Amino acid sequence: MTRSYRAIPYLSAAIFGVACSSQVTGSHTPGKAPPPSPTLVGTTPVPTTMGTVTLPAAGALGPLALRRLNTVEYENTVQDVLKVAAGTTSTFREDDPGLGYKNMAVALTVTPLLAEKYAATAKKLATALDLNQFAPCANAAAEAACAEAFISTFGRGVFRRPVTTEEITGYSAIFADKRTRSDYAGGVRLVAETMLQSPHFLYKTEIGDGTGVDRALTQYELASQISYLATGAPPDAELATAADGGKLGSTTEREAQLRRLLGSDRSKSWLTSFVTQWLGIADAGYFAKDRVVFPSYTPTLSVAVAEESQRFVESILTQSNASLEALFTANWTISNGELGAHYAVQQAPADWQQVTLPAEQRLGILTQSAFLVANSKAADSFPIRRGKTIRTRILCGDVPPPPADLKVVPVELDPTLTTRERFQAHEKSGSVCAACHSLMDPLGFAFENYDATGAYRTIENKKPVDASGAINAISPEIDGPFANALELSRRIAPSKVLKDCVARESMRWAIGRETMAEPATDPKVLRDQAIIGALSARLATTNSDIRELFLALVQRDEFAFRSDQ
Repeated sequence: MTRSYRAIPYLSAAIFGVACSSQVTGSHTPGKAPPPSPTLVGTTPVPTTMGTVTLPAAGALGPLALRRLNTVEYENTVQDVLKVAAGTTSTFREDDPGLGYKNMAVALTVTPLLAEKYAATAKKLATALDLNQFAPCANAAAEAACAEAFISTFGRGVFRRPVTTEEITGYSAIFADKRTRSDYAGGVRLVAETMLQSPHFLYKTEIGDGTGVDRALTQYELASQISYLATGAPPDAELATAADGGKLGSTTEREAQLRRLLGSDRSKSWLTSFVTQWLGIADAGYFAKDRVVFPSYTPTLSVAVAEESQRFVESILTQSNASLEALFTANWTISNGELGAHYAVQQAPADWQQVTLPAEQRLGILTQSAFLVANSKAADSFPIRRGKTIRTRILCGDVPPPPADLKVVPVELDPTLTTRERFQAHEKSGSVCAACHSLMDPLGFAFENYDATGAYRTIENKKPVDASGAINAISPEIDGPFANALELSRRIAPSKVLKDCVARESMRWAIGRETMAEPATDPKVLRDQAIIGALSARLATTNSDIRELFLALVQRDEFAFRSDQ
């Protein structure tokens, strides 16, 4: 698709329509001092997740793209730019996930309903705009000049870059036309309303400067990439100043700016959302359980289960090393009274506090109720789902697709059998299901000590629970039998397999697209795999500090470039 962004400064979301995540060509407002061309070319063997290869000459992180602000980013941006309280997007529909994440460009389309929401919200925000703060004008004879000053300053915040001369002219014409039919305030509010529906506000651009295959992102695009990566919000004053000064072409400056932002409270919340989306527990509070089978799983306990995971992950990220290994092996959690009783914690606190978990029952995030609830059915622990999640999301392993003619027969509840006994039929030799289920079920059986609500159990239907299992065909590093979920967690926590997986997932989340894995010899595939390998290696040298994944990414030359191919 070809678009000139100098020619469409006033398009509304309804006209713009879709999330342009495919290749885009055209010009964009330039920043200062674009970074030098990438230097990582095909001269040095580089380790990747697919082995050691020689990097291709292409040096861009991905294709030219536009990414719509997701709902959280929109909310944060409105709060920062317009200085309004939280709640602007309270009536917005939640974004659909892509690859498990709610910031994937391909999923961030603009539906007619969302376009209507954008239009109504823009009008509401513009109507409530404090003109004394944003567009003061003491002299009626100078209204045109005041409006132009407003367009420049307000537009700088809304567009996250300086407003062009052409845009000033266009928005001034909008003001003047409205002024003839209304007053100064009406003209300013219409300008604000129009800006808040512009694609320059609603989308993060990755268009870059000039022509050619690999294009350097502008300083302001780099600032937005860094800021939204760290906080889910627009650049603050210090980062904007760095962009004005043309400093973000430096990998050292980018790393310093990101490290500073990663220390903010907003960043802890934002990175927590990455971790919980990666683990598939971000929506744990929405999973209902059968109240007849589990009468103690109350609505308030469901809320506490979801809040625990948020508090726990944020606490891990707050620690000095934000350790990936600690995420999977911590012997503590953050609990309130109801959740503490659910976990059989001795002397559970009335309100949220750190507590030590029963040593033989729980260890790390995988034995917390959020993971167990999100990966079970209403009345069934459902080891297939738990095992598939471990294999595909935590370890980045594959599961072959089922046969096209497969007829799924539900595994019925049986009060005379344990869950394991019921599901082991899938593993029987010769079964059409065996090939896939032998990769998933032994992983899921690790969690049979936990029912569908995450409550610990050793007996099910008057029979002892067997929580032993095995990791099959992932990597010699971690393959083999284990006794239970605690041993599984200890096995995978320090592994390279886990580091490689979270490196891939962090890159997907950071760039808002699928990472490429096939065909193996494609230069773009090699580029993605080399970056993933470098991020994983960074974890290995920084005590598995999760934040270092993103610092390693912004320090790479490719971060500053996008490709027109």
